[in-house]
Amino acid sequence: MVLLAVAGLANGSGTEQSEVVVARSNAEAESAAAVTPSTGTSSAPITFRYEVLGNPIVGQPVSVNVTVSSAVTDTPISLDYRVTDASSMQFAESQALRTEIVFAAGDEPSSHQITVIPQREGRLYLNVSAEIRGDKDTLMKTMSIPIQVAAAPLDVEEADGAEEGDSPVLHNSEN
Repeated sequence: MVLLAVAGLANGSGTEQSEVVVARSNAEAESAAAVTPSTGTSSAPITFRYEVLGNPIVGQPVSVNVTVSSAVTDTPISLDYRVTDASSMQFAESQALRTEIVFAAGDEPSSHQITVIPQREGRLYLNVSAEIRGDKDTLMKTMSIPIQVAAAPLDVEEADGAEEGDSPVLHNSEN
């Protein structure tokens, strides 16, 4: 018999900890109940802020300003940018997908501009991850930035030789 248990435990600080236990018998299930949940933190000491510039439209580049701040100094922080579905959104050709920053004491937050090109309308997500590697552990924080994309506007154009009252010809302005 295989038993899978997942529990969300509040640790009093407003964050949740999860415990996953796999047991192969009833005896193992009873002893697994005594397992202590991880005391690791669920987020790194990093703060993200973002701003989507303009009105995102299918097929048109859109810039997202991401500001990163951290209390950790003199340690490199790796930033990674990802989209989970390349058919829905792509990075601009010149966009770096990874960068590294180091904060010194008293430094201002670091600003980064990411340019993506939405390929469809709807809500799409740009994922930003920050990772701090220490001697004993790695701290990581990830944020999904929602980008609400509108359809490309349609142009209305009179067809050659069309007479007044005929239906206009609609075409997508991307072409």
